[in-house]
Amino acid sequence: MAVYAYIDVSQKQEYIYRNSRLRDNLYHSFIIKAVTEELTEKNELPDKEIELSDIISLGKYLNDCFCSHYTFEYSGGGNSIIRFETYEIAEKFVKGYSFIVLKAYPDLELYISLVDEEKEIIANQYDKDRQIKNLLIKRADAMKDKRRSRFKRWSYGIEAIKENGQPKQIKTADRKEDTEEQMIRNYLFKKFEDALEDTVTVTAELQNYKKEDGKSYIGVISIDGNKMGDMINKIASFEVLRNFSEAIEKIYFGAIVEALQEYRKKVEAKDMLLTPVLQAGDDICLIVEAEHAIEIAAGILGKIAIKSREDCNQIILRKIIGSGYLTACGGVALARYSYPFFELVKIAERLCHRAKENIYLVKTPQEEMQRNCFLHWELVQSQVTTGISYESYVKDRNIKERFHIKPLCIDQTGLVEDGFFSYEAFNRLVRAIQAAQTEKKISSSFLENLKKQMYGGIESYRLFLNTNKQESNNLENSVEDILGNNVDEHRTVDQYMTLIKDDGKEKRITYILNDVLEALPFMAKIKEGSDGAGEKLSN
Repeated sequence: MAVYAYIDVSQKQEYIYRNSRLRDNLYHSFIIKAVTEELTEKNELPDKEIELSDIISLGKYLNDCFCSHYTFEYSGGGNSIIRFETYEIAEKFVKGYSFIVLKAYPDLELYISLVDEEKEIIANQYDKDRQIKNLLIKRADAMKDKRRSRFKRWSYGIEAIKENGQPKQIKTADRKEDTEEQMIRNYLFKKFEDALEDTVTVTAELQNYKKEDGKSYIGVISIDGNKMGDMINKIASFEVLRNFSEAIEKIYFGAIVEALQEYRKKVEAKDMLLTPVLQAGDDICLIVEAEHAIEIAAGILGKIAIKSREDCNQIILRKIIGSGYLTACGGVALARYSYPFFELVKIAERLCHRAKENIYLVKTPQEEMQRNCFLHWELVQSQVTTGISYESYVKDRNIKERFHIKPLCIDQTGLVEDGFFSYEAFNRLVRAIQAAQTEKKISSSFLENLKKQMYGGIESYRLFLNTNKQESNNLENSVEDILGNNVDEHRTVDQYMTLIKDDGKEKRITYILNDVLEALPFMAKIKEGSDGAGEKLSN
């Protein structure tokens, strides 16, 4: 009977981002993929002339040591399930492969769990693959829990040791820079360069984001699929799992490419930079210039939903997601290019998680759209977190002030529904204010001073607007044109551009413009005749 092995890596982020240098981060990301997955595509494999003596590859090791005595049942997303003919072969693989990986990468936490088909009780043969998969993951998780409870090791005793007893760190200079650069370019960059051609310039250097005009800000985009674990748990066979994984990879990569291509056509920019840090299944991490980040992230989320409804993808997805579509959430961290990169990644992922929390707050009738795609962002000024929570701030027991409209919903039809603002509503407000500035109806100084009043309370906010009547009226007209007839029942937009809900017991005030004004400097102007909005998702 067959024996199945599950290969996974724990603490991936800590390993990838343990150094501050972006090129090292990309290189470590490649190492994890090579160690845990079967590299089959040409753009994932380094050129033949590049030395591979320092790189451990799962597929190469299996092919060299076990020839035809194994089969990949699944490989992707940083893990693999391999079927071996006998327990003896599987055990030999675990011992041999664990040793060479530990020796080459002592900081990498590799886990391999086994399931012997002959010794396990399989209740339902039709559901056998799913039961095996769940057992493998459960046992790997148990091993991770045991290791986490132990003390932190300085060394596993097989790498070079310094005088103080700690392992000697391999410096970047000790490695071959050209080899490392080529691996990064082939693994992460080449497929983007081939698909995007001259749409963007792909770079591995954060220094390239520094601009002469002082606007040296980057946007780190983190996108993660919704309820992906639930969907995978529904899959009963390894074959369907492989097909589903390939479809997800295709949809998410295609969404990135199409969103960038469409955005590039309408934006006023000489050149655009892109650094793809991670694109594995439903996990995406990208770096772009800050003035493009929010719009690109929204475009990718919308494209994921649209592409999953294409006929070619529905053939595979319909059995798993029914008549719906794939959804995802995103977070964008905006900061100077010199800000610690790992911190920005963590902030973007945290914002993505906070966006996901809104999925469970939406009440959606079964016959309507899901409304599950949300986008959140944050301007990071320093490593000291200050300010008011994006949720709400209560001044007294009768009035509840909400200072932000984000996270924004990507896939809702109305501009404002149940108090949730759509990205389209936000985007229209941004473009309307940009147009008013161009026509000199609103000054930049007025907008800057208005931003200073946002958290001073409703009275201070209204006093400023009443004092600057002409520009306030121009701004109010723009907001009224967009939202005047698009607000749901029991809510109204007042003359001070706040959304009011009064149910008799509690009065709720939502400041509509806070997030718009904060994001305005990071929203690149679009070409004349473009509405700035992405392709709409229809019922």
